[in-house]
Amino acid sequence: MISSVSLSRRAAIKAVAVLTASSLILTGCARGGDDAASNNDAAGSERIASVGLGDADTLLALGIQPVLIAPWGAEGDVDASGVGPWAKDKLGDNKPATVYGTGTGFTAEILEKISASDPDKIIAVNAAVDAQAKKALNDIAPTTLKPEGTKDWQIPWQDQITQIADAVDKDDEGKQLINETQKTFDDFVAQHKELKGKKAAIVMPYDGKIGLYTSGDGRGQFIENLGFTIPKELEGNKGEFYRDIAPENYSDLNNVDYLFVLDYQGAAETLKKDPTFSKLDVVREGKVRWLEENVGNAMSMPNPLTIPWAVEKFAETI
Repeated sequence: MISSVSLSRRAAIKAVAVLTASSLILTGCARGGDDAASNNDAAGSERIASVGLGDADTLLALGIQPVLIAPWGAEGDVDASGVGPWAKDKLGDNKPATVYGTGTGFTAEILEKISASDPDKIIAVNAAVDAQAKKALNDIAPTTLKPEGTKDWQIPWQDQITQIADAVDKDDEGKQLINETQKTFDDFVAQHKELKGKKAAIVMPYDGKIGLYTSGDGRGQFIENLGFTIPKELEGNKGEFYRDIAPENYSDLNNVDYLFVLDYQGAAETLKKDPTFSKLDVVREGKVRWLEENVGNAMSMPNPLTIPWAVEKFAETI
């Protein structure tokens, strides 16, 4: 993360934010029939395929069981159900089909798997969909994309909920979800007034350096929603969602009250043993909070299920 969490540590830092849809080689994608994934009908009699990362969480929060889910990570790296621990209770015993790799583009193979699920609608809000992929998806079924004017992978969670709720004719439920999700943040702030305005940074170690998430990324926005402030000197260039910090510049992190470190495939344990990092004032003064890998995954896809789950994890570290 969150934010997709991909096959390399470099991609993990980019999380879900800068991947673009790859070129397609597809000449007509037929609707699946007998090969369609077996599942409970969604939204009444409608079959809804969720191919944006984390979009399935919002559908589940709206009471809709997708017939297809696009997991955020590689096959074998994420739960076989296709959803994170924040969504398992909503998924229940349902077993939707899964399609991996949508975060890196909509290839012919991916489109065939989507078509095989025989959807009536496709949700691709948290996804990078170019013109060619848009046409290919719409040839399979009417497709809902990110709201106009928003950037790939940087859709505000409120807009994501609104867009998906409108697509499945659950506008009122969507508004209620937004209010409930915002209340999660508001309750945290109210219960931790001492944290309001405290300087904080959220980072992920990888490849012998640290990636810091700015307020342009969901993870940076997340800690701001909890009441923290990201120092301007850590933000980097305007429009960047993260910036690399090399070991010789680790001291830049000393000027925070809280340093949240997200794990990725054991990278946090490696960082704990790094002598340069260990000597930092922020470490010696006990200002570091270590967060498990799934917290980063959740934060990379802010939605009505990941947000309350991740807020609870943060509350446990304060």
